[in-house]
Amino acid sequence: MVILEMNENGHKWEKQNLVTLTSSKGGYDLYVCANCGIKGKSYTPGFIEIAERYRNKAMGCPNCERTKVVRVTKCVAVGKEFEALVPGSLHTVVPPPPGQNNKRGEWVMGATEPVLLLFREFTYVD
Repeated sequence: MVILEMNENGHKWEKQNLVTLTSSKGGYDLYVCANCGIKGKSYTPGFIEIAERYRNKAMGCPNCERTKVVRVTKCVAVGKEFEALVPGSLHTVVPPPPGQNNKRGEWVMGATEPVLLLFREFTYVD
């Protein structure tokens, strides 16, 4: 099992049941990603358990249509490059630097160079 925070990795989770289901582990809700179709169970609010067979898709939604602007919800990084990344600020997504990728988040401009915002630190703006 892979356990993820629900607001990470670009997935768009949709709840599948109206009433909380029960099992020997306790109450849970079923979720499906509207973009890539992977399924998971949420036993704890904000977290989702994904089957091991979905590990590659779980780490980053492959079918996610990402917008070009993100809104910072929280940024725990420190330093001069991150001073403008305050909650509520909007930033344009930039291409990742050479040798880097977007598997853990989106790249935005810091003070002088691109910095990585993790998936749990922002939301996409339509």
